[in-house]
Amino acid sequence: MFIDTHIATLWAMREQERTFTSRSEKGHVDLPRAQEADLLCGFFTGFPTESHFITEKMLAEWLRWTRDPENKLVRIRNFKDLERLEERRKSQRQSEKEIGAVLCLEGAAGIDSELNLLEIYYEIGLRSMGLTWNEENQFATGQAQGNGRGLTAEGRNLVARMEELGIIVDVSHLNDTSFWNLMDIVTKPVIASHSNVRELANHPRNLTKEMVEAIHSTGGTIGINFYKGFLETDPEKADINSIIRMFEAVINIADTKTAHIGADLDGCTLPPDLKDITDVPKVLDKVKEELSLTNQDMERIRTGNVKRVMRQVWE
Repeated sequence: MFIDTHIATLWAMREQERTFTSRSEKGHVDLPRAQEADLLCGFFTGFPTESHFITEKMLAEWLRWTRDPENKLVRIRNFKDLERLEERRKSQRQSEKEIGAVLCLEGAAGIDSELNLLEIYYEIGLRSMGLTWNEENQFATGQAQGNGRGLTAEGRNLVARMEELGIIVDVSHLNDTSFWNLMDIVTKPVIASHSNVRELANHPRNLTKEMVEAIHSTGGTIGINFYKGFLETDPEKADINSIIRMFEAVINIADTKTAHIGADLDGCTLPPDLKDITDVPKVLDKVKEELSLTNQDMERIRTGNVKRVMRQVWE
């Protein structure tokens, strides 16, 4: 089993006109393929989020999707929800497997500066959020806007309230200035839900060595992104070995407590030797073999690192 902290299936199903219950050749994730891959829990992201109207429309869609019993999705709102799901999974056959679903938002632009909507979204089930997508908003600046403007006063208030409520702070998509402003004020573990290492693939969406160290210092963890444009500076050179090198880089900079899966499935173009979520077990097996990792190391990468952050932030 494994946890993936960034899956864009809700958006992809809408774009590709497909359902979750039926196995499809489109996209990367549906129920049959998630069951085959042995996905324990996904952070199924809400996107786009550029206004409160669009965010709330998406949230309603997310609630309908996870409410439908045919989808076999279990809303994960606290750590006990995950523990109960994992226990049930031990006796479930492949076609019976339930999939945990964490509600997360890819950007906070739809939240008001007084944070009233944050309170409402938390009650709905929001448990992880990035401050931006690629845009500049009232809270922070995304990486596509350059490195001038960073975290605003409203952004500092947002981060503080997220930590008080128990919402995981996701640093993926922030520009460098916003990232470092945020790291100066966080008191709980953060995640980079779907980011890689910039020294191996020179893209501003990736993390520098110093950023990896900073996330590690909070007790946080980094979801390795399978998007070929973030795996190699020349995306056409990306393959499964590029993913192994990203895991190796994070582990060498920090340790095996700082890496997990954040593949950006249904939101990216995969390397040509990977097809969909059913290839994740192959990637994890290759990580273990190529990097000579122990079973304990792999337990951390598969589920343990994200569980640790969940427990420390949510409880």
